[in-house]
Amino acid sequence: MHVERSKGLRMKQAMVACALALVGLMGAVKAVEAKVDVNHRLEVETGAHSVKVRVLIENRGDKPVWIPREIALGDDLTAPRFLLRTPEDEVAYTGRMVKRAAPGPADYLEVKPQTTHLNTIDITDAYAFKPGRHSYEIRYAGPWLTSLGSLDAASIKQSPALPVKFSFTGR
Repeated sequence: MHVERSKGLRMKQAMVACALALVGLMGAVKAVEAKVDVNHRLEVETGAHSVKVRVLIENRGDKPVWIPREIALGDDLTAPRFLLRTPEDEVAYTGRMVKRAAPGPADYLEVKPQTTHLNTIDITDAYAFKPGRHSYEIRYAGPWLTSLGSLDAASIKQSPALPVKFSFTGR
């Protein structure tokens, strides 16, 4: 009987040790996941007949990152870069569509460590805003690169901006 208790006690101790190790491992994984080097933020300004999106890209890391030049410097869009929705459905992209080769190094802008980059893009004519006053939500996936050496899909990181809700009165 004494031997069985000893084995049972050792089993319980081992199970407790495993559980504590797993909790510690989960904490370590969450700590790693929580460290984001690039933060994207959207702000929307609506005027009498315009919707302008400010895209703020913050590089909190110690190394440079590269972001799509169109978002970083452009004042209009050449493809649907944002997801725009009403509470009922998706708003269609109606802007210019420019056919291009796969993005190369020239299609990205460097954002130096510990800096913030800001750009404002007028999306009024790029999306099919409904006539009258409506509520919208805009999202941006926030793609960026850690190196221009590899431009394949696997090297693209994402730091999605939080969605922003706004109202606009379309014509």
